[in-house]
Amino acid sequence: MKILKKLLFSFAMLLMLSLTSKAQENVTDLLSGSLIDANTLAKAYLEPFGKGFGASLNSGWYNTAKPHKLGGFDITFTIATAVPPSSAKTFDVSKLNLNYWELQTPANNLSPTVSGAKEDGSILIPQTTVPGITPQLTLPQGANLKFIPAPMIQAGIGLPFNTEVDFRILPKIKIPDTGEFSLWGFGIKNEFKEFIPGLKAVPINISAFFGYTKFKSSFDAEQSGNANSNQKLNFDASGYTTRLLISKSIPVLTIYAGVGYSKTTTNVDLKGNYNLPINGVNTTVTDPIALDFINKGMSANLGLRIKLAIIAFHFDYTFGQYKIYNAGFGINFR
Repeated sequence: MKILKKLLFSFAMLLMLSLTSKAQENVTDLLSGSLIDANTLAKAYLEPFGKGFGASLNSGWYNTAKPHKLGGFDITFTIATAVPPSSAKTFDVSKLNLNYWELQTPANNLSPTVSGAKEDGSILIPQTTVPGITPQLTLPQGANLKFIPAPMIQAGIGLPFNTEVDFRILPKIKIPDTGEFSLWGFGIKNEFKEFIPGLKAVPINISAFFGYTKFKSSFDAEQSGNANSNQKLNFDASGYTTRLLISKSIPVLTIYAGVGYSKTTTNVDLKGNYNLPINGVNTTVTDPIALDFINKGMSANLGLRIKLAIIAFHFDYTFGQYKIYNAGFGINFR
C-alpha cells in the first residue's frame, strides 16, 4: 500500500507540476489588454486539459458488476487516460468574438490548444491603437498533450443486500514552496437483479452504480518582484457518474461493460494581485482568471479482468467525446 501511495504521489505530482506550470506560464502571458479577452483565450487554450482531466477522474470505478460478498474487499490501483479528440488540437480565434484583440492576419485564425502542436499561435493586435499598449500578442504554443492521465487508489468493501461501497482517499499533501493537492471519492454498487423475480436466474451479473470524485489543488504562482501578491493557480475538478453494469465471469476471466451518464466540472483560477497593462495603463487586478470546463453526456465502456488467486488485472476502453483507456491491478478477497 505504501509503495502504491508513493507511486501515485510521484506520478500525480510530475503530471500536475508540469501541466499547471505550463498553464500558469501561458495564461499569464495572455493577461494584457483585456481581462475579458484573457479569460476567453485561456478557456479556449486549456479546454482539452480541463475536460480531459475531468473525464479521466470520473472513470476507473469498477472492473466487474458483481459486488463483494459481505466482508469482502479490494484495494486497487488504476490509471485512467483520456485522449483529446483531433478537433481539440486547435481553436478558431475568429469565432471567439474578442472585445479588445483582433487577428493580425485573418487567414491565420487557427491557434493550437494545450493539446496541439508546439508552434506559435496566432498573432493578435489591438482593434484600436492605444498609446503605451503592447503592440501585439502572440498566442501560446501547444504542449503536444496527447493524453491526460489520472492515477487513482481506491478500496471497496462488501455490505449486506448485494451492496458494495468504494472509497477514494488521498489526504492533503503539501510540497514546500510548490503547492498542495488532495482527493476523495465515494461510490456504491448494488446488484439489484437479485431482488427481481425472473432476473435472478439470468447467468450474468447486473448492477447499478453511482460514483462521485473531488480533486483539489493549489500551486504557488509568485513572480519575481511580487512576493506579497499571494499569486496562486488553483486547479479543482469534480464529477459524478451513474452506470448500469453487466459482467460475466468464467474461471480467471471476467468480461464487463457499463453504460450511463457522467458529468464533470473542472475549474482553473488564477488568484492574487497582478500588475498588468490594461487598456494601456498599468493596473493592479485581483484574481484575473476564472475558468470552468463542463463535460457531460452518455458514455459506455467495455473491459476485461484477469484474476489470479487474489491478484486481479483489468483493462477497459470508454467510448465518448474523450476516449479513455483504463488499466490497473489490485488485491481482491471474496
